[in-house]
Amino acid sequence: MTTHKQSRAREDDSDQRLEQLLIAMGMNEDPFLRYALVGDLELIEQRWSRWRDAPGDLRGAGRLGGHRALIAQLLSDCEEIGHDFLLHEIEQLGFARLNPHADEATFPNAMADIGCREPGVVGALKDHLRNVDHWLEINGTTYRQRIIRKQVVEPFLRLMVRYDVETSRKQRPRKKVFDALFDLLEVGPPRPTSANINKIAKELKTIDSPTVKSKTAAK
Repeated sequence: MTTHKQSRAREDDSDQRLEQLLIAMGMNEDPFLRYALVGDLELIEQRWSRWRDAPGDLRGAGRLGGHRALIAQLLSDCEEIGHDFLLHEIEQLGFARLNPHADEATFPNAMADIGCREPGVVGALKDHLRNVDHWLEINGTTYRQRIIRKQVVEPFLRLMVRYDVETSRKQRPRKKVFDALFDLLEVGPPRPTSANINKIAKELKTIDSPTVKSKTAAK
């Protein structure tokens, strides 16, 4: 349970991180610009926090996450029913159904020859679960990167343009500004690299340019 003291400490920490971002942007002195900017930053924070704090199945796993849970439940059911029963009763009956003229000893002898101690359905479910986990691991990362781009990086780059915040390697490094932003929003690793952010900024500049917009409208 979060105490009032812990909550207050968290708010103070958030205020400090906000101040660090405003300083990095060079926007901490003008009270009018500061007020408007903080409001815009809060909108970005709200959108990001809704995704960050959502349950795992709502943060990208989607229907496949539910599918994984069903497979895991089936494996659990197989454990409760018993592997011996599934192997020596259910699967042996299945073998007999497909091979009605086979001797009763054929199936157990075949299982003994290959050293099978696990029902085929259990092995198949385990393999499928590993495949699903592998997909989620790869694509979950990709999905997270896209969310960070669309809900954090792109809105913030547009916000910098709107407030005429210019970066430079010496006086106002873009990396320092984004590090402060990610600290404020509690964006954990892996974070977008400087190269990623520069690439997104270049793409946005092309997308948002008046020439591109007029050509798109003409179509």
